[in-house]
Amino acid sequence: MPSLEISKKDLESLAKTKFASKEKLEEALEFAKCELDAIEGDKLAIGVSDTNRPDLLSAEGIAREIRSHYSKEKGVPKYKITNSSVSLIVDKNIEKIRPCIAAAIVKKVNVTEEFLAQMIQLQEKVCLTFGRKRKEAAIGLYDWSKLKAPMHYKAFRPKELKFIPLDYKAEMDLEEILLEHPKGKEYAHLLKGFEKYPIVIDNEGKVASMPPVINSQATGKVSETTKELLVEVTGHKQETVNTALNVMVSALAERGFDIYNVKIKYPGKSIVTPDFLPKKIDVKIESIKRLSGLSPSEKQIIELFGKARYNARKKKGFFSCEYPAYRQDVLHEVDAIEDLLISIGYNKITPLPVELACVGAESRETKIMDSAREICTGLGLQEALTFTMTSKGKQLQKIFLSEKSLVEIANPVSANYEIFRQRILPELLDFFGKNKNCEYPQKIFEIGKCFETNEGLETKTREPIKLCIAISGKEAEFTLIKSILDAFCKNMGLEYELRESELAFLEKGKQGEILIGNKKGFIGEINRKVLQNFGLEMPTAALEIEL
Repeated sequence: MPSLEISKKDLESLAKTKFASKEKLEEALEFAKCELDAIEGDKLAIGVSDTNRPDLLSAEGIAREIRSHYSKEKGVPKYKITNSSVSLIVDKNIEKIRPCIAAAIVKKVNVTEEFLAQMIQLQEKVCLTFGRKRKEAAIGLYDWSKLKAPMHYKAFRPKELKFIPLDYKAEMDLEEILLEHPKGKEYAHLLKGFEKYPIVIDNEGKVASMPPVINSQATGKVSETTKELLVEVTGHKQETVNTALNVMVSALAERGFDIYNVKIKYPGKSIVTPDFLPKKIDVKIESIKRLSGLSPSEKQIIELFGKARYNARKKKGFFSCEYPAYRQDVLHEVDAIEDLLISIGYNKITPLPVELACVGAESRETKIMDSAREICTGLGLQEALTFTMTSKGKQLQKIFLSEKSLVEIANPVSANYEIFRQRILPELLDFFGKNKNCEYPQKIFEIGKCFETNEGLETKTREPIKLCIAISGKEAEFTLIKSILDAFCKNMGLEYELRESELAFLEKGKQGEILIGNKKGFIGEINRKVLQNFGLEMPTAALEIEL
């Protein structure tokens, strides 16, 4: 849970509401999915419970959510964006390094101590959480008066360019920054393997920054004398950098500053940022009543959505809802209904007593899993339990597979947990890698859910339960793993068929496709190169089937 430090007076000024007591403040913060952790004089320590809401990582964002519940201001906030003649030209040589950028200019800036503290905090928190430690989004703030348009975004060789990094006095080339500067050391891994490094630079050759590492001292130092700002965000996906820019710029607009757009000129196309055009989602009336257990009137629903910063319009059987461009967490109508319930206030909803007229019993799914588990332990296998969330590296690259039907996390905090597993085998190979100093042979199994996309389902996700058995040791070969398959299927009362297969992670001629009815699996000896990828030396064989 991200934790913020905010001035109570600043929050009240932005929210246009006075909080007479601690209880009133806590009640107001619930509308913004926040909790009051501590209060000391004017300083508030606030925990943001929803990590998918980067727009709530500042006093401006929290105040915006609160204000709609305490004033007549409802619906999607309206921010004026003025057209500017400023362009930011993206060079083709940046395409394979860090290809996407978005920018805006902010004028009539009044830099106060509280504003500066909130901007620095918001910048850091967005980069850390939503930006995945600057990998997907890195934000730069600059004194616009010190730069000359048009701006340029291009790559330079390590020794080709020098500038003074922020809070330093001496010039350093790009390679020196990565080797010697504290921020360079911290974020050098994001540029590892590239022959050139990204630079934001003005038309006269003055460096603004080396994203995602460090700003320049000449332009990246925002002080009380700063009246105009350039805000830019770089990353690998345009949607991600646009959202991060919208979060930053909307916070600045909350302070009453003037926002100007920037034309981003890519090779072959141009876009204009920021774009505050609202996003849309349809919410069925029946879904609202079914999921909430309430029966609000159409007028009440529109009012509640307005408090949650939606513009709702009644259609035939559903509400067409617009929501702000700085949000990227509304993926399903359930998300919008949750916001509607927050507008009501969970404490104001009276719970109904649970009335069950049925007898509890194990599901068929549970019975099959328990039977399979019992048979596996009877075969001398030890059960392992790995995480369902994992990385693309383990599920794809290490076993030589290409991306297909993966269920990805929209905003992962860590690259180690960016997808849900599609198969169990890579996790068990990783398990072997962490226990290679233990006694051999090692014989393990795991039963659990896997995940794959399926557009035909409401959730767009299929969740099959799979069994994976893996053995590692000198005797681990195809005949041994097949004998385990025979014994397992016999005890489960299953009949299977083996067909030829050519899976990249299994040895050629020592593998096969398992067919049990309409369900499929695989069996075979693990490819030597795959074993090397997991740091394994012993021969390993495995099977994986859907139960």
